[in-house]
Amino acid sequence: MTSVLIWFLAAVGVVQAGLSVRAYLLEKREGLPRSSLRAALSVVIALGIVGMGVYETVLNQPAAPAKVEIGPVQHTPAQKAQIETLKKEIGALQEQLSAKQAELEKLDPTTVAPAEPAAPAQWPLMIAIALVLFGFGALALGDLQTLLPRKNSFAPGNAETAPEQVPGQPQALDKPEPATLANLAAHVHAGRYKAALAMAARMSVEQLHKLEVLDFLYLRAFASVMAVAAPEDGTAPTHQDRTEKLQAAQKDLASLLELAPHAAEAQWLAGYVKAKAGEWQAALDTMRAAKDGLPANNASEVNESVCLLMLAEAKLAAADNEGATKLFDEVTQLGVLAGQIPVAMVTHRILTVREHIKAGKFAEAADGIARIRDITGLDDKAQRATLVACDVYDVAIHYRSGDLEKALAATRAFMQRWLPAQLPDVEDQAADEFLLPAIDKASLQLPHDLYRGLFFLEAVVRVDLASRRGQALSPDEVDVIATALLRALQFQPRHRESLAALGALYLAYRKDRTEKALSWLDAALTMGVRSPRARALLADARRVEQERKELLQLFRSASAKFLSDPQVGVGVRKALIEELGRFDEFRPVVLDLQESGALDAQPSGEITVTALRERAAFVGGIASEVVRRAEPAAVQKLADIHRELTSLANNVETSSTRIAALERQVMEQLGRIVLR
Repeated sequence: MTSVLIWFLAAVGVVQAGLSVRAYLLEKREGLPRSSLRAALSVVIALGIVGMGVYETVLNQPAAPAKVEIGPVQHTPAQKAQIETLKKEIGALQEQLSAKQAELEKLDPTTVAPAEPAAPAQWPLMIAIALVLFGFGALALGDLQTLLPRKNSFAPGNAETAPEQVPGQPQALDKPEPATLANLAAHVHAGRYKAALAMAARMSVEQLHKLEVLDFLYLRAFASVMAVAAPEDGTAPTHQDRTEKLQAAQKDLASLLELAPHAAEAQWLAGYVKAKAGEWQAALDTMRAAKDGLPANNASEVNESVCLLMLAEAKLAAADNEGATKLFDEVTQLGVLAGQIPVAMVTHRILTVREHIKAGKFAEAADGIARIRDITGLDDKAQRATLVACDVYDVAIHYRSGDLEKALAATRAFMQRWLPAQLPDVEDQAADEFLLPAIDKASLQLPHDLYRGLFFLEAVVRVDLASRRGQALSPDEVDVIATALLRALQFQPRHRESLAALGALYLAYRKDRTEKALSWLDAALTMGVRSPRARALLADARRVEQERKELLQLFRSASAKFLSDPQVGVGVRKALIEELGRFDEFRPVVLDLQESGALDAQPSGEITVTALRERAAFVGGIASEVVRRAEPAAVQKLADIHRELTSLANNVETSSTRIAALERQVMEQLGRIVLR
């Protein structure tokens, strides 16, 4: 009976040890603080109880008398009778012995009959009981929640908490998707991070088991991080949204690691969050601390290499070439991003060149570009991007340093090297295109706005070079500048600066396209060009154009009246028509006069002094109006003629011939001023 009790207690001890060991393994897997002492004590106690059971069963049992096994013996009737007689004599002798023993005890009480064999010892049972009780106490030395954990709510086959509908599918209006860990995990695994975060917001952490809390915190942190790193809709989050999600992930991971400080996945994710926040050294340290608890994978080495590359770039920026080299060596040892080392060097040197340009250190910037061109080890794509960047920065360095000739040469060299073949012809229509560019963006090897910017820069440089000479642009120069601006508009339609520059150029040098130029300049200002000079230019141009139209209308009226006057000589009329007929805007007047027959009218008799004075007063009035409205420099000659006409009109009796000649000259000058 004692042996049975001890073995029962041994079974209890084994159960205690099993629970403790399972809890230890669970804590190790989940990254929780490990109940090592509880597991060790439970195992030792179980072994002790088993040892007591073995001792009780094997070593503490009384020895049984030896039995001699004798095979069956055949007795004769005489022998059988003799055996029965001897048995009876032995029984009688035993009775006599008992009687004699009793008589002896009466005479000598100190004499005791031989005792029966002693019962087995009870101390092994007591020790086993004590060990079992101590084992129950040892269970309290660790986390009791991991001793008998609740089944994970999103474990496969868990019928109690499995979702009634596939996560992500439409739910009935009166039956929303249950907010469970199973559904949360399904959303995260499917990449539906917004839905996962919305569901996590509806869950109550207080109702979850400790292990479920760990899973919940990790899933919510992972969804927050991936909503920033890999948005499901492909739209980059705003700066504020990015900051809020990363802070929420850091908070969840801090709470998780407080509960489970050895959780390698959570440690690694915390390092990834730090990397997203630009804390490269802290991210690297955290990722490396978690690396031993994770299976070897390429993603971990890639992220570690990224941190090393960023730290190396910082070392390069601080002129710590030796430190950067050590970090590059570590990247080379990892192997996965060794090819990015030249890219990192190019990136750093380009940033350095930009800083030199901003600081006005153009010689250092040019030297930096030369060093970038010497970097080897780049793949074809990176090499091409590097050459393009170097060519662009060559243009920027020359332009910012004021060496416009070299800037123009560098721009043309870039165009010869990188401009697409078979470009469409340059037409003014490119400035009127609203929707589609003349050149397909998909066919370009470089960004379309890069071509547009360099063509615009070429136009600016050519204008600056001409302004340094202090001379107006020649027709050829106007054509080249206009071509550059129209090319820019072919790559990026309705670009406001290009459109404004083209409008200003046409206003100044292509008077026949004034209306088009005004519409372009007005469109550019409407689209947001902030140049006060552009606004002033448009206002002045519109004012001048309006005055020109008014003067043109006045001149047309005066011309029709003057040429239809029968007192004007035929020779004067023909000379004036030949002079002014070169202008398109004068032809409607001629056509009207031809249809009415006024041009063929012959002079009606002698010119009277009164008629001459009236006509002189009329022509002089027109001239006076033009002189008053037009620019003084443009009407200087007209003003002089007008003064002489006025003076002679006052002496018309002696100057009629001179008046006729001056009248013709006045009309000629008027035509040259208001007709184009």
